[in-house]
Amino acid sequence: MFNEQVKVILYADDVKKASSFWQKIGFVEISFEELDGSQVAEVAMSENSTTHLVIYDRAFIEKNDDEATEPAPALIFGSDDTIALYKKMQEARVQLGDLTQIGEEYVFNFVDADGNYFVVSGK
Repeated sequence: MFNEQVKVILYADDVKKASSFWQKIGFVEISFEELDGSQVAEVAMSENSTTHLVIYDRAFIEKNDDEATEPAPALIFGSDDTIALYKKMQEARVQLGDLTQIGEEYVFNFVDADGNYFVVSGK
């Protein structure tokens, strides 16, 4: 049976830099390992989060499985204070899209150090 743990794979050119990016915007690093000549980092919104991002070295994965790094579905992160999060990310100099209000929610996108796009939506 499935449980509530969800892990999403991200591929990065520099695993340490990618992990630092996520930490800069409020995530915590759960683990960082050196495996078979490569690096793997796991980050989450908090120590207790059931959703983790697992960051793999893109070159290592391409060398071992050239189909694994195909484009992935987009992630939408929820926020209880989207405007404050947007401002925090501006202060961290994260590349951001426009903050847009759609109905009662605010939405914006951002780009990580490897050019991956993510969406934030919430109140």
